[in-house]
Amino acid sequence: MVKRSVIIVLFLSVVASDPAHAATRLTLRDCLDKALANHPAIRSARQGVNAGRGRETQAQSPYLPQVQASTGYAESHSSGGALGESSTKSYTTTLSVNQVIYDFGKTGNSLDAARFGARSAETEVDRVAQEVVLNVKQAYYSLLQADKLLKVALQTHDQTESHLRKAEAFFRAGSRPRFDVTRAEVDVNNARLGLINARNNVRLRTIALYNAMGTAPGGDIATVDTLAPPAAMPSLDEVQAEALRNRPELLKIETEIQSAEARVRAAQSGYRPTLSANGAYNWAHGTSETTFPPGILGSGEFSSHIGDSWNAGLMLSLPLFEGGMTSGRVAEARANRYSFEAQRDMLRQNVLLEVSQTHADLESAAARIAVMDSSLKSARESLELAEGRYQAGVGPSIEVTDATVAAARAETDHIQALYDYQLAAARLAKAMGRVE
Repeated sequence: MVKRSVIIVLFLSVVASDPAHAATRLTLRDCLDKALANHPAIRSARQGVNAGRGRETQAQSPYLPQVQASTGYAESHSSGGALGESSTKSYTTTLSVNQVIYDFGKTGNSLDAARFGARSAETEVDRVAQEVVLNVKQAYYSLLQADKLLKVALQTHDQTESHLRKAEAFFRAGSRPRFDVTRAEVDVNNARLGLINARNNVRLRTIALYNAMGTAPGGDIATVDTLAPPAAMPSLDEVQAEALRNRPELLKIETEIQSAEARVRAAQSGYRPTLSANGAYNWAHGTSETTFPPGILGSGEFSSHIGDSWNAGLMLSLPLFEGGMTSGRVAEARANRYSFEAQRDMLRQNVLLEVSQTHADLESAAARIAVMDSSLKSARESLELAEGRYQAGVGPSIEVTDATVAAARAETDHIQALYDYQLAAARLAKAMGRVE
């Protein structure tokens, strides 16, 4: 049994040191940079900004002259009847220009609405980036936690192997019963199963980290320990004030309210007239021929040529009756503005609630770390005492088993407390509107 266990440990060590399985060392900052540069969600949000800028360009276009050109060929024939036969052939090219001179703020307010919409899209990029950053931090801390738990599993495996060798030596010497060896073999198998699960957990957390970065799964990742002890914590009033200043959702809803107000003013402009200038020049070339029958204005043919022409003018248009279309547009725009204002108030409450909860979670996680530090110290001391008593022949085997399990549980709980603290800090940073 001892030989098989040693062979398995050696095999695991060879796999871990194989260059083909060499892990890529990535810090948390490296993972965040990769995600912010390549994540599909951020790329999609950036295209939303480009779309907003396109709508801004569309809204600005009425300030510039609208120029159109057209060309065509026409031919017509008529025959029979008392007036004889006629035919017309013409080539016509037209260049027309139309310019809005004044529309009482309709274009300006529409442009303002589009500009606020583009700003809203920019704040959406920040919101998506914060979500990505939080997911990457959570995935990185999860992988770091899995790496630490793997070390605990390896340590536990080594401890159970060492205890098994001692139990077999005592059994051969006749100082311990066979039960101690059997019990130690069960502990080794349990530790081996825990080691397999810990290794698989590392692989799963690695895949999750690649997914959080927005990239395809690759090789193993070597993490850098960032599960630091608690740092100085800001007050609840400070984090709430920063959240109300920086949260992208609040900034977005404010720009949407401003955009809605501009759309109300643009809709109200529909009641007012529009003054515009227009002009066109026609280049025409063609002939018109008519053949008269005998006795109608004398017999024979008549022909004429088609020449160039131009026109220019001013136009003032005033809507007199549209069946309520303008009033309906104004009512819709106002309702949208009131809806955004209500959403802002509700969002503000949700932000304050989220900040308060994450701040409380951070305080609780910091307190648990202190408790886990004490528990871990006691569990390690108990394990050392149990192993010493068993080595001296005055302690039972079950005492070592219980102490080993308790030490492993204390190590796991301590790592979990550190992970919970870092995750709570990441969630608080996101609730405060930080991208870091």
